[in-house]
Amino acid sequence: MFGLFSQKPQWNVSSIPDLSGRVVIVTGGNTGLGFVSCRELARKGARVYMLSRTESRALAAIEKIKKELGPDIDPKVEYINFDLQRLKTGHEAAEEFMKRETRLDILINNAAIMATPYELGPDGIEGQGCNGTGHFALTVPLLPLLKKTAALPESHVRIVNITSIGYKFARFGTPDFSSLEGLNQKSWSTWVRYGISKLSNILFTNELQKRLDQDRIYCVSVHPGPVATELFRGPLESWPFLAPLSRIANIFLHSPEEGALTQLYAATSLEIEEKKLKAVLLFPIAKPTAKVTLAKDKDGKLGVQFWNLCEALVKQKA
Repeated sequence: MFGLFSQKPQWNVSSIPDLSGRVVIVTGGNTGLGFVSCRELARKGARVYMLSRTESRALAAIEKIKKELGPDIDPKVEYINFDLQRLKTGHEAAEEFMKRETRLDILINNAAIMATPYELGPDGIEGQGCNGTGHFALTVPLLPLLKKTAALPESHVRIVNITSIGYKFARFGTPDFSSLEGLNQKSWSTWVRYGISKLSNILFTNELQKRLDQDRIYCVSVHPGPVATELFRGPLESWPFLAPLSRIANIFLHSPEEGALTQLYAATSLEIEEKKLKAVLLFPIAKPTAKVTLAKDKDGKLGVQFWNLCEALVKQKA
């Protein structure tokens, strides 16, 4: 259901170039794909900001990174609070980051929830819908700094939005980003709501690329593949009776180390620029993949709707 890996054996973490002097943000960095991304980017010399909701978990993850990298590497990893379901924290996290740094080279919007029961978050936005709105609230205030960095010599600025092959489930619903009521609409399946949220990640990438096309910034959507991470807590909340099967399912899933390869490729590989992979959708490992019609959004209607709705929500809530 989540897609199998198409191997790209010539690219792995050892292919990540030296990132000394580069500055990175990874959301949801305390566990799973985000944790691996933070660790490997720090290993290559980047200053990494781990954005996470729970400070204690983030600080524990940072200590774990230091331990795993060993005494020969002094990783530069810092924590900033960010809660995907609270738009205000997106703006606050961006402001806090800009107090600390004068450049931003890589933004990996990695945090997400999946297939959770229907519930409105603290801002009145359906939980899975925050997969899109939360990252909008963080990303847009950072755009001036991303543009400034892109204007520097030898810069390679990337915005990487993590989506899922599950975005295709949106076809079984009615994606509506024209209003909060449309975004919050209930569906016959939690997977349809998940698909719509992951579609919004791709639409956001498309719209960002249009608006940043003259700024040497490459925006990429990434489906990481079937990976054993905490993301699967959502389906277990929706269907608790599946819990005994979860251990068996993990046998067929890839490790976070494997799963993080495509987003690390998107964030760091020079092939992104060499092959002009703008607004591309990458499947594992590092494979450009055609989008379905909804995600192509040729007339731009859905992307503009999503952007305008997020702007209005941020203005109201943040």
